Amino acid sequence: MTRLSVIIVSHGHEAMLAGCLGSLAVALRGIESEVILLDNLALGRAQQTLYTILPEGRFIENAKPQGFAENANRAALAAAGRYLLFLNPDTEYSRGSMAAALEFLDDNPDIAVLGCRMLNPDGSPQQNCRRFPTLPVILARGLGADQWPRRPRFYRRRMMEDVAITRPVRVDWVFGAFLLVRRAQFLAIGGMDPKFRLYYEDVDLCYRFRCRRLDTAVFPELEFFHRHMRSSASRPFGALWRWHVRSSGRFLRKHGYLFRPEFRSRQA
Repeated sequence: MTRLSVIIVSHGHEAMLAGCLGSLAVALRGIESEVILLDNLALGRAQQTLYTILPEGRFIENAKPQGFAENANRAALAAAGRYLLFLNPDTEYSRGSMAAALEFLDDNPDIAVLGCRMLNPDGSPQQNCRRFPTLPVILARGLGADQWPRRPRFYRRRMMEDVAITRPVRVDWVFGAFLLVRRAQFLAIGGMDPKFRLYYEDVDLCYRFRCRRLDTAVFPELEFFHRHMRSSASRPFGALWRWHVRSSGRFLRKHGYLFRPEFRSRQA
């Protein structure tokens, strides 16, 4: 029985895809697994890259481009694994045991989403977890708070700059660049919301699980590099920035809050 299905959605990422796929041979060692690559742009090069590096991989091609959430859901339905790992093509395995991460989920049935420790390409830590956003945080972020010389305390807290993750810890949400979930739970909750065409599908997924008293956690013993582009932040008022603002507004409207009360989470 396939234990893990790794799902990678490529959107013209062929230049980075080879490094990601090549690193999985070590990351998945000893695990009954499959790798599913979905090419969102149907350029052809992604398929060649997959079969050159992982001849046993599975390939899905879109007839027309779709949003990330819709692509993730499509691949999840086709997957055979008990667990699903949604992995960005701009990531590469660094160190740690994928098997240990799966065992951690086995031992913690009240955790629905697991993230790893993310590293920047230079090896420095990349904060890939957050507390759920509030309207002031979204406004500050939209105005470029990450570039401010002094960020407000409320903003730094929401970004979890006050937390050093040295052991497994429960958080509000983790980046969609690495999302490990149980397939049955993912499908039961309806997968990712396809109305989030770009951005916030990961926040929304973790929030919906939390509403069902299922937590999200970070497992720092497993590490992946991530070339986090932050395209929307680098070009304020550009197209990606507008998508980010639109998705954040939809998230607030969908869940009916502006200043969200804190969830009580247990320690892992």
